[in-house]
Amino acid sequence: MRPGLLKGALLLRRNLIALGTAFVALRLLLPRIPFLVTYENAFANRGYTIFEVIIFGLSLAVYGGFVIQSMLSPEFRETLEQREVINEIRKASEECHQAVRNLKRKLDPGAQQRLSNVLKESDEIVQSFLGGDKNFLKVRAVRQSLKLTLAYIRLADMFRVRASASSGDRISQLARRINANTSNLNNARDPGVSDELKRVIAADERMIESLKNERFELERIDARLQYMESSIGMLKYNIISNLESEDILRNLESDVHEADALNSVLNERYDERREEKRLRL
Repeated sequence: MRPGLLKGALLLRRNLIALGTAFVALRLLLPRIPFLVTYENAFANRGYTIFEVIIFGLSLAVYGGFVIQSMLSPEFRETLEQREVINEIRKASEECHQAVRNLKRKLDPGAQQRLSNVLKESDEIVQSFLGGDKNFLKVRAVRQSLKLTLAYIRLADMFRVRASASSGDRISQLARRINANTSNLNNARDPGVSDELKRVIAADERMIESLKNERFELERIDARLQYMESSIGMLKYNIISNLESEDILRNLESDVHEADALNSVLNERYDERREEKRLRL
């Protein structure tokens, strides 16, 4: 039995109304039954009345019967499952909105616009689902679209962090320092100074090479982000046009897994490089 099934049946408005109706009806009816009045007088000196016991017990019995009937009803199960799916999707959508709010102010205007477009298309997918059919394939498609949106946000954040650490200004600064140190090296008379300058130049050259490789990797990340943007846009078109299929879902699930895997690898590499940099310092 699903955990929410019993709770849903207990809180179902129809069942609560049945409980209240039974309680009121029994309070009006029982005092009119002669033989119960006799027992009522016998229990009166014990601090409670038999009417209260019977009313409470029978009301709960009626309520329990309605609850059991609801739990066994296929219609109730379907309605409850649909409500749980809708709540799950709304929660996932709000998670995407919160992640966008946290990230958007850290991005440049161009990246902000791209992120807003992705969120807008994700919202249109959710709204189309809430206002239309809720068949099995569409539920899976909307779930995967929200997962892909969240994966896009995480990858966009990683792109932002990596791009700020490998900006073209940093490469230009290192190139200028290499030129200056090379000039100083040509004029150096002290062997110790020459060796130190050579080590600095070699370290800066390695850093430039590392930054250039980072730029190539950033291009790969950006290409993946563009592909994810296209995937979300295509999915929106398919869902709104009711063209969802198993093939589309398999491709979408593959996109989500690939995006999550890429983000994990990038995080590991970023942490490793930060640790290497810390150890060099």
